Amino acid sequence: MATSVLALVASALDGSGLNLVGGATRDAFDARAPEGFRSGALFPRARGVVVVASGGRELWSRFRVAYASAAQTWARAEHPLDAFVAGALARADAAFAGAGIAFCRFEPTLYAEPALDFRALGELAGLGTPGPFGMLIHATYGPWWALRGAYLVDAEVAVARAPPAPCEGCAAPCVGGRRTSGLIDLATPDARRRCVVGPEHRYEDEQIAYHYGGARPPWMAQLAR
Repeated sequence: MATSVLALVASALDGSGLNLVGGATRDAFDARAPEGFRSGALFPRARGVVVVASGGRELWSRFRVAYASAAQTWARAEHPLDAFVAGALARADAAFAGAGIAFCRFEPTLYAEPALDFRALGELAGLGTPGPFGMLIHATYGPWWALRGAYLVDAEVAVARAPPAPCEGCAAPCVGGRRTSGLIDLATPDARRRCVVGPEHRYEDEQIAYHYGGARPPWMAQLAR
């Protein structure tokens, strides 16, 4: 059952661009969570944790296609990509409901409540390890990925294997080779571009502009007319 929960979610999200799924136990979650944010407070029935992310350019590509067919609705959304992701996560919601698995969903959006530490969740779920500029670095996608959702579920979830740590032994060109305690730089586009892991998965320029400045590409404006 533990393995099948992750497979259930991965199957439900297939083709959405949410192409990374990891898991952790409730005990691991509670050991990391501060008081008031443990499973007993958020979802007492929880037995496991599922974390969903997007790696590389697939999500943006899927979003662009979907936006073309939903412009009249999404053009009015303050954060249309978040709206698209929420719709994709609803497919996982339906899969849980169909399997009779109770769940509670969380999102890392700006106004989401409660605001969970998704960086910690991604690490717990084995999706990445801490890098020197404040991001988790994925073994395949490097810094070109993002956490998109998480679930506390009333089911056992497979424990993530410890992922490779791509930053170990790296000369850290992302931060100019500087190594000190704590975070050195924010996850700026330049820091991400300088990372040597997964450069082939680098986001498109228009996606970078959207994430860092809110700039909507021309095709959004055209479809919104």
